[in-house]
Amino acid sequence: MPDNVHDDGGSATDRSRILEVHQAYLDANSTFDWKALRPIWSDDPTNVFFNMNGHTYVGLEHWTRLWQYYGERLETGQWEPFDVKVIVRGDMAVVTCHRKTKTRWTGAPSERPVWHVDKSFTSRSTMVLLKQHGDWKTVHVHFSEARDTPRPGNI
Repeated sequence: MPDNVHDDGGSATDRSRILEVHQAYLDANSTFDWKALRPIWSDDPTNVFFNMNGHTYVGLEHWTRLWQYYGERLETGQWEPFDVKVIVRGDMAVVTCHRKTKTRWTGAPSERPVWHVDKSFTSRSTMVLLKQHGDWKTVHVHFSEARDTPRPGNI
């Protein structure tokens, strides 16, 4: 668990469990372990997830198929979170962070997406969790690559 966590709201037990779910996702993502998603993601088939590839996925089964595809074609390292923020309001929580990792295409060159570049990079993550049946489940994620270029208007 990162030691640079900022939290707001919820009990210490809830915040600890939310960070466990967040770390479980990062660990699973490092190897595209799609089976590890079932205990931490909601099974509501209407949940919407935004992947870094620019596409939207609806429901756990849709995301599972993506990871099965990537698991045979993409290698990534551990996703190292920093600047982690946890906000809890009742039975809903939001976790935001930046994450350092690397990716390398291992699939057939003809299948390599035009947007994919083998590299180390930082991404941004937003995870929304709901407390369902006594445990925290991920109901939405949004990932995007961070930039280190100057901000528009230096803002």
